[in-house]
Amino acid sequence: MQQAKHLLIVHYGEQWIRGSESCLLNLISTLCHDYIPVVWTNNKVMKQQLQAQGILTYLDTFELIHLQQGTFNVKHWMSLCKQASQIIDEHEIKLIHVNSGAPCQWMTLVAKAKGVPMLCQLHSPYNLHDRFTLTLHSAQRIIAVSHAVATSLLQEGYPKHKLSVVHNGIEYLNQSPCLNIRSRLAIPHQAKVLISVGSLIKRKGFDKLIQALALLNNNQHQHHLVIVGEGSERLNLIALIHQLQLQNQVHLVGEQSNVQQWLQGGCDLFVSGATSEAFGLVLLEAAQAGLAVVAPNVGGIPEVIQHKHTGLLYNQGEQAIPEMVDAIGTLLSDPILRNTLAINGAKIAQQRFSLASNTAHIQAIYSQLISGKVEQTWFSWSCALFRPVRTFCKTRCLNPIKALFIKKQRGLHEA
Repeated sequence: MQQAKHLLIVHYGEQWIRGSESCLLNLISTLCHDYIPVVWTNNKVMKQQLQAQGILTYLDTFELIHLQQGTFNVKHWMSLCKQASQIIDEHEIKLIHVNSGAPCQWMTLVAKAKGVPMLCQLHSPYNLHDRFTLTLHSAQRIIAVSHAVATSLLQEGYPKHKLSVVHNGIEYLNQSPCLNIRSRLAIPHQAKVLISVGSLIKRKGFDKLIQALALLNNNQHQHHLVIVGEGSERLNLIALIHQLQLQNQVHLVGEQSNVQQWLQGGCDLFVSGATSEAFGLVLLEAAQAGLAVVAPNVGGIPEVIQHKHTGLLYNQGEQAIPEMVDAIGTLLSDPILRNTLAINGAKIAQQRFSLASNTAHIQAIYSQLISGKVEQTWFSWSCALFRPVRTFCKTRCLNPIKALFIKKQRGLHEA
């Protein structure tokens, strides 16, 4: 019988359970017995959930994260390196899984020094500054949750054979409704109900959804919008709701622990107003709940929602709200099309984005790393750090010079 291997999972994030946290918890709960996870995180909420499952979890503040704001504390960096080394030695760690880019600041070096293979799973795209300061290019292996997340790294020269796109997976759930949203929120039976889920932050574009609802509603139609989530934009959204006189049509229900039940609660359509999205896990959850989806054509969303097959995509920009209104109006007025898209979406969510296939794919990468050798030499490891610098020089220096040269050439030609 093969002996189980200890796996160190390092996670940095806010004090909540949302996208990357949910994906990690799902992975841990479905890992085969070949791996024993040990988690090191700054997330108190995650620690509580993991300890309830009997998972050994270390809690830390990860103070070095402030490097992203332009500061660097050598003392904190050395302390984190030391603690990482101690955890690796104490538990005989065979593999390191960094869940998000931030811990790479110290983990890539520790992994290299200890000779322990390491992969980094990226749940969002990182800008040029962060790709450099977080040393993402020095990760031995990278998993991106979408091709949209992987693009910038590959363009900068990260080896394609070391980067895998593994789409997030969702657990198959019972489709029967668990609550009646119309009854709970006193929504008239004949009204159409839109639902959206996410943090109340600017990037999620809930203000656009509210404006779209105002355009949709008239004397004949009084549609309702249910928004599940909490965040810093709540007061601004409430002000907008009052400004547009939609107090009776927009329902901010706050954070809910049973999101899937709300999605299965009898709504007619799921709508996203996000300005950027690395993957869009909630879109899959909506599809699994039997809802057709209207979403923006940005980031990793087109990898999840197929236009005119599982939902309708609209373009961002000045015409985003009118296009969103058109897409919503089309589906609300055509129940046959809406039902067809919903059925297709549920089928694809189950076939292509199952939690079982996600876990199996990641475990296969674990196996490859553990059975292989740490390929990078110290020289190649350090050189990898400067791939983003090359991008900076090209975009900020060479491209402007090239553009100026072309402009001068055109001027001489016209003269």
